Amino acid sequence: MGYLDFTGKYTHSVDAKNRVNIPARFRKILTEANIGEVVISKGIDSGHIDVYPLPKWLAIRDKITASMQLVNRTHRNFLRQITQNAAYCTLDSQGRIMLTPALMEIAGIKKSGNVEFIGMLDFMEIWDPDELKKHEKNTPLTESDFEKLEQLPLI
Repeated sequence: MGYLDFTGKYTHSVDAKNRVNIPARFRKILTEANIGEVVISKGIDSGHIDVYPLPKWLAIRDKITASMQLVNRTHRNFLRQITQNAAYCTLDSQGRIMLTPALMEIAGIKKSGNVEFIGMLDFMEIWDPDELKKHEKNTPLTESDFEKLEQLPLI
């Protein structure tokens, strides 16, 4: 897949046909990695849209498939949550993708409204600006979170 480094926050508008431009910096990264297709899905942890470059989505799919127990109800519910509204999107000639009405509703994104793209290193998130503000206010990192992070070999 190559090296992906989606970082930063960018504001874009959704047009009347539910299309949104991928930020120019993110488009450049996709182009350099020869990636012209992404998969959009409900955010795993909150009401936003995750945007996965196709190779990343396929890697996630393979990991889930390898570790999932289909008789486990939690596994099936998780799988259903991320796949039922997922959609493959090819970037058009102007670097836009089309958001689905179902995902827009889940994320609280309004037709012809603004969205915030957040770079998440090897994937992106799309947020309604008001929902992002609420999320950031309601889910700050706590001392307990930092203690858990200290146990991981992150930095």
